[in-house]
Amino acid sequence: MHQATARPRSFTRFVLPALLIALPTCTASAAGVPASLVGEWFNGAHLPGEAYSTPALATGTSARFVFRQDGTYEFTKLAMTHIPGYAPMSTLLIACESLDVTTERGTFKVQGSRIALTPSSLKTITGMSPASLNSGCKRFPGVSSTRQPGAAESDVWKVAGNRLTLGTGQSSSTWDRRTPTAPQTSTALPAELRGEWNSGRISPVEYYNVTTGKWAEASGTSVILRMNANLTYERTGLLVVTTYGCTSKLLVQERGTVAVSGATLTFTPNTSASTGYTCSPDKVSSARNTVKPYTERALVEIHPDGQHVLSLASGSGTTRFNRPIGTPPESTPGTGRGTVTPPAPGSAGSPTPSHSTPNSTAAPAPSPTPARWTATGDWDVVLTLGGRTYRAVVSLEDDSPRLLGSIDYHSSPIEAINGNSATGELALNLAGDADETIELVASGRFTGDRYQGQVRGKRENLGTGSLTMTRR
Repeated sequence: MHQATARPRSFTRFVLPALLIALPTCTASAAGVPASLVGEWFNGAHLPGEAYSTPALATGTSARFVFRQDGTYEFTKLAMTHIPGYAPMSTLLIACESLDVTTERGTFKVQGSRIALTPSSLKTITGMSPASLNSGCKRFPGVSSTRQPGAAESDVWKVAGNRLTLGTGQSSSTWDRRTPTAPQTSTALPAELRGEWNSGRISPVEYYNVTTGKWAEASGTSVILRMNANLTYERTGLLVVTTYGCTSKLLVQERGTVAVSGATLTFTPNTSASTGYTCSPDKVSSARNTVKPYTERALVEIHPDGQHVLSLASGSGTTRFNRPIGTPPESTPGTGRGTVTPPAPGSAGSPTPSHSTPNSTAAPAPSPTPARWTATGDWDVVLTLGGRTYRAVVSLEDDSPRLLGSIDYHSSPIEAINGNSATGELALNLAGDADETIELVASGRFTGDRYQGQVRGKRENLGTGSLTMTRR
């Protein structure tokens, strides 16, 4: 039976990475479909409904079953992973999201405590880039395929309240209904969340001295989070990765506001700074105000010794925080064991999408003033150089004035376009005939939905060419 875990299950007849269901042959019939089974059931994050029909809108890992009264079902699994990468034309370490999608449809039949599902279609997408892809990451459409569903099988099922259990023992999986919850508005952060929380190996000294440019000898991933009663927060995160003797470090510091809606915390940075290097501490790259708003689900646990532990869950996993070393127990040891508010994940739905909600699909509210011009969007690119013409489609993200472009490298020899939207100075990478990378620079200007400029080689004398971009 389907299980929404990151690791695929093996079956005696086949192995599929999307955790397929295979059940005995049966025909769809409305007769005998229990009312308690009909509806949506979730394992993992409760994403908005449109994320399951348009997977690019997904912001985390989730699986959903839909059982209908007519005896048909639909299973969708969205598996979000983060792959380390580097910002274009930089050694700055970034995390790039990748999404694997499985959609299975078929019919089901219930006989007592057993449910039989017969899949009729199976479609997968591997390696798709979500709409919320981080700045600087290359965007990929993913590889789509239609597969032959497996043979049929059956298993036990049980509904207790708002929870569905499929299977028994270690092979069972649990699914929750989506429970609509009115968004809660808070003017103060709940007391159990306030103060400093630490995760990982916390250094007793600063990680990076801005004045001297020296790094502390910290190792491993660590996070220091401070949330204040007035709904402001500060977060400092250090990522250290060592591969074959090459050590890379990325330090991200944020300050902003946090909004509370049930168990959902939405962090909106007002300022952020990223500093990092790859292999050599002497070659440091920095970026400012690139962190976008993000949402996590909070749970505070009380241990038998009275210490409190905070869990923050997102699509990339769960981070557990403790109070700083030496903090006295917040509860009397041996009493109050369990969980405290905010409620556990799954007991409160996602906030209603709005223009200010991260990755929202809701239409933006009309503005009383004209919108500022931005180069953000999709552009058709025509590059002419050395008697040859190259074409591509680039997705630009304008961070005023920093400009980052994402190109599907399978579709064009133009590999990257980045630069400055204000000055019109751009840097391009072009794949040569011998698979070498040719660096180009362009000088021009944006005029509304069009860019026109001249191109030349950055290191080689390649003559002069032209670069034209038109907004789609």
